[in-house]
Amino acid sequence: MNDTEIPPTVEPADVRAVPPVAPRAESALPPEPAGAAASMALRPAGPSAGVTALRVHKPGRGDIRTAALTLLAEEEQLNGNQVVQRIAERSQGAWRPSPGAVYPALEQLEKDGLIEPLEGGRRRGFRLTEAGRIHVAENRVHAEAVWRGVAFAGDARIQGIDTLCEHVVTAVRHALYEADDDRYAEVRGILVDARRSLYRLLAE
Repeated sequence: MNDTEIPPTVEPADVRAVPPVAPRAESALPPEPAGAAASMALRPAGPSAGVTALRVHKPGRGDIRTAALTLLAEEEQLNGNQVVQRIAERSQGAWRPSPGAVYPALEQLEKDGLIEPLEGGRRRGFRLTEAGRIHVAENRVHAEAVWRGVAFAGDARIQGIDTLCEHVVTAVRHALYEADDDRYAEVRGILVDARRSLYRLLAE
């Protein structure tokens, strides 16, 4: 891979004006490779601005519906609290929706005719309707993608790389604080070399 194949670097004009910030305590990284590329973003915002290094899937309300349906397809019947527990267990704690988000999702699934309530227990349970089973079968690929994204977010190696990327951005801000043109060029060269190495790794 040559330099012309590497995507251009976006460099905010006022990045050198950002004052230094105190980094978080850095966690130890396992020796295994993370298996995913980190995307760094230099932001011209102030020190309190957060930095998102890895673009992982962030579950939303639609994903709660998908998760509830797939869990009910596996366990026949569940109540709202059990859905919360199963999601947290299956995602290794990376995704723990609140009951206030899960119960409205279950109510909407009931209105849509995809699940039906079961009476008689201390807590109201649900099971799939025939329409719900058909829906799960037809949307299995999407459901698998949702769970893969959640598992990715919960991977300790990914979290370690994410923290490392935040520290790199913090170090860049320190290096560019009141920097002259020579320092700016030196820092840019270091980052371009790092980016080039990562793209070569991907090409292999």
